[in-house]
Amino acid sequence: MKLLIIGPQASGKGTQADLIAKRLNIPHLSSGDMLREEKRSGSELGKKIASIIDKGELVPDELIWHMINHHLKQHPEGWILDGFPRRLDQAKLLDRHEPPEKVLLLEVPDAVGIERIAGRRICETCGKDYHIKYKPSKEDGVCDADGGRLIQRTDDYPEAVAKRLADYHKQTEPLIHHYERKVVRIDGNKGIEEVWKDIQRRLSN
Repeated sequence: MKLLIIGPQASGKGTQADLIAKRLNIPHLSSGDMLREEKRSGSELGKKIASIIDKGELVPDELIWHMINHHLKQHPEGWILDGFPRRLDQAKLLDRHEPPEKVLLLEVPDAVGIERIAGRRICETCGKDYHIKYKPSKEDGVCDADGGRLIQRTDDYPEAVAKRLADYHKQTEPLIHHYERKVVRIDGNKGIEEVWKDIQRRLSN
């Protein structure tokens, strides 16, 4: 099965995509993870991506598509794609090559998304992630894995989150209408297990 998963920031896309991937035995293809992996690899593409990211610039669509298309072709049996497309033009590009069969839409109110993101913390040394409410460390402000200091990323500050949500509403929400007949709406304003049960039920139908 070829699936897209979309939704605003902190709607739980990554968590649910991992569960779906394991259940259906298909890869979870995250554009963010791909970019980081490509950057670390030292490949020619990775070097180009690194130089762009290090300047604080956005990676051009053609480079992102080159990377994503490579992974899609490696998994003709199916996948769940997370983080791409973000805009209508990207969706049309995907449709020309690998049209998704279904689009899972996780719906979460903006206020809930901001609360979820504002509580995120990350270890500044090992990168392990936490949440002060949903996934706290044993000792406040200290990483369980290596004792590193837990910090809040600048792009998780409420002002930055509000901007990302505005971008989602403006750029990504048009995909809902574009994929209207394929969209499966899921209430993401629940616990992880409840959301997962809803997804399983809807996919089985």
